[in-house]
Amino acid sequence: MSLIKQLWIGIILLLLLALAGNFIISILTAKTYLQEQLRLKNIDNANSLALSISQMPEKDPVTLELLITAQFDAGHYEYILFQDANNKPIVARNFEENDKDAAQVPAWFARWVALDAAPGIAQVQDGWQQAGTLLVKSHSRYAVEALWSNTRNLLDWFIIATLLSGLIGSFILKYISRPLDLIVDQAEAIGQRRFIVSEEPRTKEFQRLVRAMNTLSQGVKQMLDKEARQLESLRRESQTDVLTGLANRTHFLNLLDAQLTNEELQSDGVMVIARVMHLNELNNRLGHQQVDQLLRAIAGVFSDIQNKHPDSYAGRLNGSDFSLLIPTDTPIDIISAEVSQALNFQLIAGGFDKVAVPLALCSFNHGDKCSEILHKLDGALAQAELKGNRAVVTVTQHQIDYAQHNLSQWRDAISHSLATQNLSLAKFPVRTSNQELLHEEAAVRLQLDEALKPAGYFMPWAVRLGLMPNVDIAVLKLALTELNRYPAPLSINVSAASLCSTNFREQAVSLLTENPGCAARLWIEFPEVCALRHLEELRAFSSRLRTLGCRVGLEHVGLEFTQFANLQDMGLAYLKIDSAIVRDIQHNTSSQSFVQSLCTLGHSLGIQMIAEGVISEGEQQTLIKIGLDGFTGTHIV
Repeated sequence: MSLIKQLWIGIILLLLLALAGNFIISILTAKTYLQEQLRLKNIDNANSLALSISQMPEKDPVTLELLITAQFDAGHYEYILFQDANNKPIVARNFEENDKDAAQVPAWFARWVALDAAPGIAQVQDGWQQAGTLLVKSHSRYAVEALWSNTRNLLDWFIIATLLSGLIGSFILKYISRPLDLIVDQAEAIGQRRFIVSEEPRTKEFQRLVRAMNTLSQGVKQMLDKEARQLESLRRESQTDVLTGLANRTHFLNLLDAQLTNEELQSDGVMVIARVMHLNELNNRLGHQQVDQLLRAIAGVFSDIQNKHPDSYAGRLNGSDFSLLIPTDTPIDIISAEVSQALNFQLIAGGFDKVAVPLALCSFNHGDKCSEILHKLDGALAQAELKGNRAVVTVTQHQIDYAQHNLSQWRDAISHSLATQNLSLAKFPVRTSNQELLHEEAAVRLQLDEALKPAGYFMPWAVRLGLMPNVDIAVLKLALTELNRYPAPLSINVSAASLCSTNFREQAVSLLTENPGCAARLWIEFPEVCALRHLEELRAFSSRLRTLGCRVGLEHVGLEFTQFANLQDMGLAYLKIDSAIVRDIQHNTSSQSFVQSLCTLGHSLGIQMIAEGVISEGEQQTLIKIGLDGFTGTHIV
């Protein structure tokens, strides 16, 4: 029960108690007073009438009746009775009530009050002899009516006083309890893993409570910040090279494997390897500091190229070998020239123009084997070493034969498939460790080149043409249709381009509002890059999606993102850890430590942690021990 209701009940009870006492005292006092006044009036009227009768020379019955009748009609009497010396009635007049004279007082009140004043008695003289006795009693009806009127006025005032007291008390309580609302909001925020600090109120009792809540909020926030820093340290330790900051060999090869196996990623690209020749001799000749500067300069070139090409990764395979993974449809010759020129410029600018750094490049397609690509690159790198210095050798894989050869043709093909609704959803189960279904992950297939093509085939072109919001809206409509047919929860991916599109967000909210039952079973996930580069848009849109009943999450998490402080007020329901981190985790203790810390921090925020791309029983069992909540991949059926 709210404080306002309790206040109203308290005021009513107090006023009822006061009114009851007031009623009792007022009515008893008024009853005693009125009875006494009626008794005195009866005596006075009886003496006055008896004196008038005593002074009459003739006391015949007719004259007496006329006089008594005139007195009775002139006043408010219950009865007037004149008896002779033997107590025999001579004249008697009694009040006869009719509808016109009926008292406007409830019968229960009249019975409860029951005014009963003693009649006035006076002796009538006839000379020196007693002529008779006169009894006069005034009617109490008017006294009861007056008492009833006063009681009603008191009741009216009680109602008015109760309403006024309640309203004034409500305003006062609302003003006083404003800090309590802040405390409730803060407690709810902590329950939602948002750690806010409230301003301390003036009220001492609330001030202590708010101070304690602020201390709790700051303590938990500091704990999570510390965990986030430790998580970032573990991520660097497990994924990056200490000297250059690039991805280490294990993590880079996992990224390459994910690129070749994940059909949602771009299906073709180029891989580059650069080797610093005679590294040991350079260490002896230039010293470790100079060589470290050389290695960092090469790493800087690769990092710049990685930043220039979306979804690219740079890594250090060993002491002397650097690598680049560039998902792109740009011809390998152009990539080769870009990397070679940038590397030569940096080496010359840094005074390392005599250092031999040969390059090998190999194009790849979706489905290629990681070992085959590395084998071809090793052979190409050997040829480049034979040529010497800054030689470049390229190996061209069989390229995908696109039916579309320019942007206009791609736009027409994608737009036509969307307009004719030639798309479908491939579903992959996401299960818990007990094999219970969390949801089905939906991957879009678009009808292109007379076949249903996965997202990696057309998505780079759709992004370049600005068509991703159209694709994601079509996927959302299809997902809602599927949810109307089947009860299983369904997850869909929303691209960063769609998140940044106001038109997409409004259309999505409108569709979900029209399908509230389906929205409650829809899981919507955004790529990790949205939390890194489009945080405000993600925060606002995820808040609207949660109000509609959707569960919101991030996919491909862990490659860059460890800033959990930014997730505290977003209300994310789940995170999907990237398959590159999960790959062969049973043999990689540093990855195990990183994922375990990631899970601990996620669980502390109430977030479900799901592993992507699980391909073996060993990976799944290790992830179960670490504490993952769900799994998806080729091993999960």
